[in-house]
Amino acid sequence: MPQPHHGSAAKVAFTGLPQLVAERLLGALEMSVAALDLPVPELVEALPQGPRGTSSAIFTVSRGNSEMAGELSKLDAIVPGATDMVAYVVATLATHSLIAPLLVATGADEAAIAASHGALHLALAVLAATIVLRSLWPQVTVEAIVGAALGVTARFLQEAPMPAAYAEARLARRRAEYLMPRHGRTSATVAEHVFTLAEGPLETAPDFSDNGLVAVLPHGIAIRSGQESGSVSVNLAVVERPPTQNLSIWDEVVEVSWHAPNGGASFAGHGDAAQITPPWPGDYRVRVAVRGRDADREDYEVTVWRAPAARPVVHKHSDLVGYVLRGEPVPPVAVVPDEIYHWVENSGLSQAATITFVTGKSSSEVLRDFGADESEPTPMSEFFDRDYQNADPWVCVLDVPGGAVAVEFDSWEGSKSPVLRALSSPDTTAASMFWNVKALCQFSLARNGDVLTQFELGLAETTSAEALELLADLDVKGRHRNAVGLLAATRFTGVSLSAKDLARIEAVGIGYPVLPLLPELYVEQRLDDGSRALPGHGPLGADTDRLAALPDADLRDLAWWAADFAAAHSELSEHPAVTASLAGRALTPEAEALARRSQLHEHTQHQWTWMTLHAATNPDPLGAAIGTLGKARNAVAGHAADLLDQARARVGR
Repeated sequence: MPQPHHGSAAKVAFTGLPQLVAERLLGALEMSVAALDLPVPELVEALPQGPRGTSSAIFTVSRGNSEMAGELSKLDAIVPGATDMVAYVVATLATHSLIAPLLVATGADEAAIAASHGALHLALAVLAATIVLRSLWPQVTVEAIVGAALGVTARFLQEAPMPAAYAEARLARRRAEYLMPRHGRTSATVAEHVFTLAEGPLETAPDFSDNGLVAVLPHGIAIRSGQESGSVSVNLAVVERPPTQNLSIWDEVVEVSWHAPNGGASFAGHGDAAQITPPWPGDYRVRVAVRGRDADREDYEVTVWRAPAARPVVHKHSDLVGYVLRGEPVPPVAVVPDEIYHWVENSGLSQAATITFVTGKSSSEVLRDFGADESEPTPMSEFFDRDYQNADPWVCVLDVPGGAVAVEFDSWEGSKSPVLRALSSPDTTAASMFWNVKALCQFSLARNGDVLTQFELGLAETTSAEALELLADLDVKGRHRNAVGLLAATRFTGVSLSAKDLARIEAVGIGYPVLPLLPELYVEQRLDDGSRALPGHGPLGADTDRLAALPDADLRDLAWWAADFAAAHSELSEHPAVTASLAGRALTPEAEALARRSQLHEHTQHQWTWMTLHAATNPDPLGAAIGTLGKARNAVAGHAADLLDQARARVGR
């Protein structure tokens, strides 16, 4: 049956080929095909005959198509079904007892075998097309023959199995490229509460009554999800030996053994090569950890290593799903204080955020202390839709009983000391909790303009008695670490944020761009004898330690000399704000505003120069000298060596 719009199946398959590849194959084959003088086999003689005389037909060729495409369109119009006959002959011959052995591909590797497989079938198709098409239409062109052969081959190879040698070569390549340890984040498809890490499909319903989480299959493992369908997030690790497991952040942790018949198990629905187990047969051990099966957000960690078969080990069981599957009585649910903030884990703040609580201030005052302008309300969608390289900070604020709350969805200004000092001044309190997708966090407390403590919950210690008291009854190393920090911040300030409060912020949909405050300037720590507490490094290398012996006045001179050097080698050398700041050895209001603005995405051209001037204002003379030299070295680029040589000369070397 003619197909005037799309053409035959071979024509459709041909148009899907890269045109340059098709043209090169035509160039390689056209002379040989033209010279072919082949007898007509019985198989072809039995086919219906096409027109022998002069025929006419209407056909169209799109401008820009290859000559072969045009000839194929002509062939489809004049001899409808001709390429289907070629496809029939190819399919019949490919399984013929005399022909099939000739089509077995060979090669040294995966690519060579694939190339041989394609070349052999293309050769068969060229011969079949030459014989069939010439018998149906003696005027058929070489371009039509080669085009038909390419289209028939492309379609045939879509369904034809690859030779056994190809699978062997592919496995050899995967084994050669497989490196350990390997870690990757992926997702697994859940069906009827189950997903698998296996070498094949799930054939029978697994039994989870033994441990409530993992069932061993003949070719992998099945894992019981709390959700009926969809997908779950999984972190897969393949290691050489079992790692230490932090049980506190998981609800259930189970370890089992399974025998891999071939190796290379993958998660159902997601079999990309980066997320498979070792591609070798043998005995393996797998540890599965899960949290959130009783809630709406599940997270899994699957760790695999090679080990002899051993009995299952249940390291931890605590969720409701597990108790029910094991047929065990469900213990009373212990209510923890930080549960009031567990809702954050299922909100738009779950991956990264900074939440800052301020006592006794309005949202307008909080915006001012952040460096934001209340007169610049901006739709949150504009911030979310920015170029990924634009990380300029922005903040949402809400008045709540007792004060105000600032919410940052993807910045961390509220965790910075200058902001916390401003927020807690005068005579009030501020606290913030920051976390990000890399599991980093920072808990901060400030009062009366002083930052009392800043540390990472669960990983770093604090000497603040007040912070220790706030956290005394909370699990800072558990899975709800962010909620713990938020509760402690609420305890400190008396200000809280609820899920309804966040919904109000999101419903209003307004944020405010922040002009960042200038970075913190730190005191260079010294020992009792005046030498540096952390020697041996700095902009002058080991010579940096010599700066500690200089008088404060000399250190101040050195800092402002370096700032002047940086300005002189920039386009800002005659800027009024720069010259005034250098003359007064302090940032003018205009210079401070420009230095702050230089931290924004579209204004970073002279950022190092402005930061050099800022570093020179450090109240600590030694910190000012070291910091300014470091910033100036980056600001002057190609003149850095001259800067450092002159600096060494100034300190007596």
